[in-house]
Amino acid sequence: MEIVSSFLELADDKRYIQELREIVMNDTFYQPTENMFTIVPGIKGGQQVAAMRGFEYVTKKSAGCGGSGVSPTFPAFSQTWNPTLQEVKIEYCYSDFEAAFVQWGLNNGYARKDLTGTELGVFLQDLVSKAMALDLQRIVLMADKDIAAQNILTDETAKVPFYNTIDKGLIPTLAYLKTLPEFADAFVALSKNTGAMISQLSLDDDYAVNLYESVTDDVYDFDPDTFLTSNRLFKNYQKWVKRANGFGLQSNVDLTQKGVKDLNIDGEKLMPIVHYDRWKRADFVTGTTPTIHLPHFALLTRKEYLQVGVDDVNSLTDIKLEYIGGSEENFWIKANYLLDFKMTNPYAMKAAL
Repeated sequence: MEIVSSFLELADDKRYIQELREIVMNDTFYQPTENMFTIVPGIKGGQQVAAMRGFEYVTKKSAGCGGSGVSPTFPAFSQTWNPTLQEVKIEYCYSDFEAAFVQWGLNNGYARKDLTGTELGVFLQDLVSKAMALDLQRIVLMADKDIAAQNILTDETAKVPFYNTIDKGLIPTLAYLKTLPEFADAFVALSKNTGAMISQLSLDDDYAVNLYESVTDDVYDFDPDTFLTSNRLFKNYQKWVKRANGFGLQSNVDLTQKGVKDLNIDGEKLMPIVHYDRWKRADFVTGTTPTIHLPHFALLTRKEYLQVGVDDVNSLTDIKLEYIGGSEENFWIKANYLLDFKMTNPYAMKAAL
């Protein structure tokens, strides 16, 4: 197959570009992102997002004429959408692009001689959609525009551009809220987020179950429907559940062999973010005695308050395939979209960080 001509045909095929856009949008913004967050299309910069906490103690025995009134304060937390342009520029020289395509073909059961423009189109879809979907989750979880000043990345020079793309993702937002006195009661201690890495990753058998129970205790002000957690905590709890069923029982043998997929704690379904731990190990280890920045977290809230804002009308309409000849013969895949994240009601959460 002549790769260059097939690539150029796809680049000029409006129907293929539209299909590529739709596939990437679905994989990036909806699956599995929508399982953890609420996608909010059409956000505008400067648009206010405000949350107000309810109050009580307004009813007293009547004092008759002239009785004094009460003037309760309205605890409120205000934010504004600030979408920033996310830019994707994937570049391959000819030899690297060809090698990646051939390897993809072999992995999917195609002999090199059988690869055609049709397979090239599917390869490009896989390449773009999977990478962008993982990037979106990582940005929404961990990005912070001020990350360069925090000395928490393993390789500041290489990784800052991939983590400073929006104001604050979920974890930086929680870290900020944890510093505010009005949210002090919304956080429980997570001892394994400090110390040396070897200690951080060594969890007692009942560590996660005790932590999760602390998070679910004393939740009165909201009705949660989402319990997000780092993967190592989830695995620790998963092992505890299997042990709790009793060694030697057939049910425990079945759970060990088949795995425990859907887990609940105090009636709340746990949702592990599988890649969280991988990103932390890869990008957030620092110090001569290695330590990981916030390797664990747990968050009980409502999904409707974890909002990923995108510009739905213009999102990904600019996907382009470009080939530039010359000595290296470079293939380019380009896309961009606006993105922001907001935890719109921080009064409705309980967390460990």
